Amino acid sequence: MFRSKMMTVLALVLAGGLLAACKTGTATPPPQIFAADAYQPLNLNARRLEIIDNWQMPVADPYIGHRVSPLPNTILADWASHVLRPAGGSGEIIFDIKQAAVTLTDLPAKVGIDGLLTDQQSRKVTAEIKAKIMWLQPVGGTQALADLSAAHSITIRESATANEVSKVVNEAMKGALARLDSQTRKELATIDRIILP
Repeated sequence: MFRSKMMTVLALVLAGGLLAACKTGTATPPPQIFAADAYQPLNLNARRLEIIDNWQMPVADPYIGHRVSPLPNTILADWASHVLRPAGGSGEIIFDIKQAAVTLTDLPAKVGIDGLLTDQQSRKVTAEIKAKIMWLQPVGGTQALADLSAAHSITIRESATANEVSKVVNEAMKGALARLDSQTRKELATIDRIILP
């Protein structure tokens, strides 16, 4: 009798373990916003790169950057370390992150029968980046400063699911990063002897 109870308990534990194993799924990796191969590195006339993060991300509405994975600051630091490559013998490049904000704001709704019968754009996601690049070259006493600013906005329809909203947030961050990359290349091209061949 004791043996049959023991076998029943053992069978139930085994069955429960098998059922639990069937329910476990693989964790999906976070979406990749920054892809290293999407941006060509710039060989800069400096010995080292310093990345300074001066942006304190608000955790109150309308800011949603704290819910983005990876964080916007991390994306910018990864981009800077990939694109701004020090290749000179002396000097320093300082990449100063002033703002890396992602906001979600409500849009005004259409009034009347048209507003009730259509799937309106109800919210807007905006990714905004502000940064400075400083070049300090002791050989020859050269200094340069580039102020960078980029933003990208996308609207979201009111029937969008949470996954669609997350995808739009990532697309907004990608758009702002692409604009920042383009502006960085234009600004640095105007500074004499900063980009090495």
